[in-house]
Amino acid sequence: MSLTPFRFITLTVLILFWIFGGVIEAIDDPSRESPGLHNVLKAAESVYLGSEPDGEVGFESLKELGITTVISVDGAKPDIETARRLGLRYIHIPIGYDGIDGSAALALTRVARDVQAPVYVHCHHGRHRGPAAVAVLCIAAGSLDHEQAVAIMTKAGTGKDFPGLWRDVKNFKPPSPDTPLPELVEVATVDSLAAAMAKLDRHFDNLKLGAVEDWKSPASHPDLEASAEALLVQEGLYECLRTLSDNYDDNFKSDLKASESLTSELQSVIKSKDGASAHRLLKAVEKSCVECHTAYRNH
Repeated sequence: MSLTPFRFITLTVLILFWIFGGVIEAIDDPSRESPGLHNVLKAAESVYLGSEPDGEVGFESLKELGITTVISVDGAKPDIETARRLGLRYIHIPIGYDGIDGSAALALTRVARDVQAPVYVHCHHGRHRGPAAVAVLCIAAGSLDHEQAVAIMTKAGTGKDFPGLWRDVKNFKPPSPDTPLPELVEVATVDSLAAAMAKLDRHFDNLKLGAVEDWKSPASHPDLEASAEALLVQEGLYECLRTLSDNYDDNFKSDLKASESLTSELQSVIKSKDGASAHRLLKAVEKSCVECHTAYRNH
């Protein structure tokens, strides 16, 4: 029996849906809000991503999803005590907003190869670092190809102002089976405040390069975007503030918060192409940093 064009197209669509149904379902699975969790998204079979669990109720919601292992890519210390009490395993693989370095990519590969699913991956809010980490994990596991992994980041709302995350996902190639992979730990050693500030200094230097070029990409660094560099400084200051130990006094925290607010405003005006305000705010941020260094570092 011959098929009419309509029947042929319908049959073709049904076959494609049957073949790729799991992938379509994974990408189109709607975001969920559960008690103590936000921005929850099913990225692939038995792989979920979202926000940091908010207290015991958040971990209870993970249990209801069938999660057995929680993976934090945030810089803050994971709540391993609550997780253990509820029978959940924690793995800590902190990454930055500027990309996924080689050691973190290897650790995520080990998760893909050795950790029993279902797993839940989180950063702080579940929008930027977490989705990027899940993308690498799923590529390493072979459950998503690069195009599908990038689609997960888009679905999660990962900001285009974090080009390092997109770059490292697009460029990730799973290591060979004989590549040594790192041990997985509950709580990773996170860079000191001094190391974090040194990293911020490099992004701030890039900001000043952008200022010289009137906020356009310098010819010597065509991939440099001033607004993205400002956002990396702002997020870095925010993370420093959020993960500070109790050894720092309220004045220091207040100064750090002021610098973070100024940098956030700077990023906004750069994006709006208000060059005069951007130059004014850059000077204000630099002044804030100098005053903070004078008070707390240079003595």
